[in-house]
Amino acid sequence: MKTLSLVMQKYFGLMLLSVLLGIVLFLAAPGSMRSVQAKPLLATRTFTIKNNCGYTIYPGIYPASTYSNGGWSMAAGAQVSFTVPDGNIGRLWGRTGCNGASPAVCTTGSCGGSGLQCAGTTGFPNTSLFEWNINAGGTDWYDVSYVDAVDNPIGVQVSNSGCVSPNTCSNSVLTNCPADLRSGSVCLSPCTKYNTDQYCCRGAYGTAATCVVANWAASAQTYVNNVHTYCPREYAYAYDENSGGALQTCATGASYTITFCPAGGSGSTGWTNCASENGTCSFSGTMAVRYGANSSYYYRTATSNIACNNATFGDPIVGTVKHCDYSPQPPNNGWTQCAGENGTCSFSGTMGVAYGANGAFFYRPATGSIACNNATFGDPIFGTAKACYYK
Repeated sequence: MKTLSLVMQKYFGLMLLSVLLGIVLFLAAPGSMRSVQAKPLLATRTFTIKNNCGYTIYPGIYPASTYSNGGWSMAAGAQVSFTVPDGNIGRLWGRTGCNGASPAVCTTGSCGGSGLQCAGTTGFPNTSLFEWNINAGGTDWYDVSYVDAVDNPIGVQVSNSGCVSPNTCSNSVLTNCPADLRSGSVCLSPCTKYNTDQYCCRGAYGTAATCVVANWAASAQTYVNNVHTYCPREYAYAYDENSGGALQTCATGASYTITFCPAGGSGSTGWTNCASENGTCSFSGTMAVRYGANSSYYYRTATSNIACNNATFGDPIVGTVKHCDYSPQPPNNGWTQCAGENGTCSFSGTMGVAYGANGAFFYRPATGSIACNNATFGDPIFGTAKACYYK
């Protein structure tokens, strides 16, 4: 897990300069002034977190003292508010698909800690971030970052109308994700996907002058361009403050409203994590269940529970620790209809594809396209017209 992003490292540099300046001024002051100066009271401002997605979000927050020991659950439409003091430097992310383990295992943004509380740990880098540094010498610094990935679009509204509110981010940033960067329903950044110095802006590429997006491969450039188009004034890569105006400042004292899925809609995933490898995936009713990791999954339909192991599903990705997720079956529930029976179902990247009707479906993973017929899937419901759906 990454403990600090490049953006946050810049924040800490600014804070260190502020502290050193304060020490110099204090030592330069006459002794009598030092002895009588009162310590100023810390100011606070309000953070309001809203879940505008159509599914449950499990926010993680660092440091843990900011709120709820670092993590909690928010149903669709819920919101919470809390105060944040001067000097707070932190990050917020929206985990998805978390289970009841301790610590919770999530489809995106998993952290350590206990249950849903991250307790001072940060999230696995396959998630969107809101980052801040409150009152660094009278200025708040803040940004939304997709430097690691996009799972849930994030918008920020600042109460001070004179400050930038990067509050526009549509789900198109996910639906237009380049095929090679898709991981299930998450769009990984080029840095997270390929972990090269060039895409991660490090080593020989570790300055704004040498981290040049125009020199990247086409799909990596598309990721950056999509963020700039669909989520303006938000980070797509480490030095995006130069080209995209992603790093914001505001006179300290403003309050902030952070919204997951500001444009509404389904965001990243309709899958709920239910078990680690060799555990038991449990749920109510009949569900589609996938078993695997990254973008490699095998699928089955189950009622109430199913063993999450190679013996039940087969091994979709040898040598990798796997997990199970469940989802309601088509139609709707995040599934996109892509073809009628005997047609061709087409999409970008690797998806799970369901074939059937009326609650009876067979499932297969596919990349790019798949024939929607009995020869490919088998016949899940004899004598009934069927269709294909992907997610």
